[in-house]
Amino acid sequence: ALLIRGASDNLRCPNLGESDPTGEGGSAQDWAGRTIFSGAPTMVRLLHVALAGALLFGGADACTNLLVSPGASADKSTIYAYNADSGSLYGSIGLYPATSHPQNATREIWDWDDSVFLGVIPEATETFNVVGNANEHGMVMGETTFGGLPELDSHGTGGIMDYGDLIWIALQRTKRCVDAIKLIDALVQEHGYASDGESFSCVDGNEAWLMELIGKGKFEKGAVWVAQKVPDGAILAHANQARTTTFDQNDPDNVMFSPDVVNFARKIGRYPADASDADFDFSAAYDPVTFSGARHGEARVWDIYRLLLGKTDEAAGKEFEEKYLDYVRGYDLTSGRMPLFLHPPEGSAKFSLTVADAMSLMGTRLEGTWFDNRGIDRPDVGAGSGHSAYRWRPLIWKDTKGDEFVNERTVATQQTSWNFVSASRPWLPPAIRAIQWWAPDDSATSLRVPVYGGITRVPYHFADSVGQLPGAAVSPKDAPKADALNPSWDSAFWIWNLVSNLCYGERAQLVTEALREEMGPLQRDLLDKSVAFEAKVVQEYELAIDESNAAKKKSIAEKATAFCEHEGETAFYKWRHVFMKLFALTRDGFTISKGTTPQCVPGGTKVGCTHRLLPDVAETGYDAGWRDRMASVGEGADRKKAPGGSSCGDECGRLEEHKRLRMNKRRKTKWEAIQSS
Repeated sequence: ALLIRGASDNLRCPNLGESDPTGEGGSAQDWAGRTIFSGAPTMVRLLHVALAGALLFGGADACTNLLVSPGASADKSTIYAYNADSGSLYGSIGLYPATSHPQNATREIWDWDDSVFLGVIPEATETFNVVGNANEHGMVMGETTFGGLPELDSHGTGGIMDYGDLIWIALQRTKRCVDAIKLIDALVQEHGYASDGESFSCVDGNEAWLMELIGKGKFEKGAVWVAQKVPDGAILAHANQARTTTFDQNDPDNVMFSPDVVNFARKIGRYPADASDADFDFSAAYDPVTFSGARHGEARVWDIYRLLLGKTDEAAGKEFEEKYLDYVRGYDLTSGRMPLFLHPPEGSAKFSLTVADAMSLMGTRLEGTWFDNRGIDRPDVGAGSGHSAYRWRPLIWKDTKGDEFVNERTVATQQTSWNFVSASRPWLPPAIRAIQWWAPDDSATSLRVPVYGGITRVPYHFADSVGQLPGAAVSPKDAPKADALNPSWDSAFWIWNLVSNLCYGERAQLVTEALREEMGPLQRDLLDKSVAFEAKVVQEYELAIDESNAAKKKSIAEKATAFCEHEGETAFYKWRHVFMKLFALTRDGFTISKGTTPQCVPGGTKVGCTHRLLPDVAETGYDAGWRDRMASVGEGADRKKAPGGSSCGDECGRLEEHKRLRMNKRRKTKWEAIQSS
């Protein structure tokens, strides 16, 4: 399974001529876990948006999140993993520099989904440095969209605050998750909400929180919400389905909620007037589970939970898998929800997850389960001859008779815009307190690079001169000229996509195995380098007693920036080289490897060598099972069948064998040199 070996629907989440300074990649090894260091838009604009939507937003997007409390991680950090899945977004790292703003300064708000202008709000006097989804104080945030009741979609109701801006504003203005939650509430109540149901994730080094929020649509301004802290020692996953059911309304240290979260549901007829507040179920009222919510959302949570339990206690993992199978298949939505938080099985050792463990969990694709897409344990024409774990969109499709069918939605998916696994370590200096192991594209096939929350420049190949939102853009000279439509050999987004796309389709299984052999050593090397870098920084930080605190912070931030730039640059060229190696491996349907006969050396012997390189070109095309399917009755099998035997005897057989070999420039016997010279 990918978890052990290796390493969604409209996003509400959000030159070859150069020299390669790095040379070859790594050698073949499996993955190993490592513990990291202890106003209204014009009609013209609307028309452009509509056209862009038809072209770019036709695909389905979604996100998957994993939160690990300090007591469930190997080094007491809070770990947060995020797959930002979208076929339309350009995966890049944004930068909001720390800034002092003049009095009465304002900030523009642009919708992250539709990229349209929503309005302006007052800016804070001071804002923190934010890179990607982390700030300079070790706080990291992300989300998944659950949507919820259509009548509560606040998009287009006049509200200004969309979910994307809420994340990055909270990162710029707060240091702790509890303060981020309070700020989000204050902003949507004052300026109105402009999105629909969102599950916000937040970690700050000491705590991990889930905040589930939905707007009030055209009923009222603002939003209702519930936020819960992940209990220490537990983990939590969520994926496009509200997971908050009933909640403790008398535990302010661990649970926060809007004052009207229950009464608003009563007001719109979603909760009985005479029912107890204590029995209120947030998801049942605002995002009831549907077939797609279970099959395409909760099934991803189920996959993560069963694997994590199974790693701790195999029997407990199997029991969990079987208990909730009918629910996540979407066949029995009344059998009971999965637990919000996952705790270790009673009597078992505590969870002890590393960053590498989280990487593997976020790369799972339902392998070895009832949902397994690969066509290995049972026939599945959608897997193709390469046993692909992926399916092209849409997730729900119809045959020519109008009957609906389902494609599975896995944690790792082909249309991911970017993904990261972060760790927040409160014992480290602020600039390196949060580290994001960041990559564009598919979380199962992507090498992740280190990006600290306190760096002040984005590694060139991962930067964006336009930005996910305008404030996150860097100077055009500091980023490749590329976007979600226009490729560049200098863009990490496009190079990572080239690599990942080789793992889909007719050679999926072969290329995926080869990719793991390349990716494992490279990822381990980057993890090890970050450990060494952090240890060195901490030693220098503690010894630099003659420096002021501000000078220390600036020095560490610059060193972290230089480290991330160097490792990002090196990883980029290595990964571009991996693309060329994998492309060569399966060129033209063959499996191409190094030949057994060496090239002749100029001035050396001419015996036992060849003038030019002759690789081994194996005709591995299809496996036996797929050949049997091609030979089965139907789809022209009768016209594919070769004659079984020959009326002209052995001579015809001999000639037929030779003809087949020579048509492929092969011979039955290997050529041997007669003499040397």
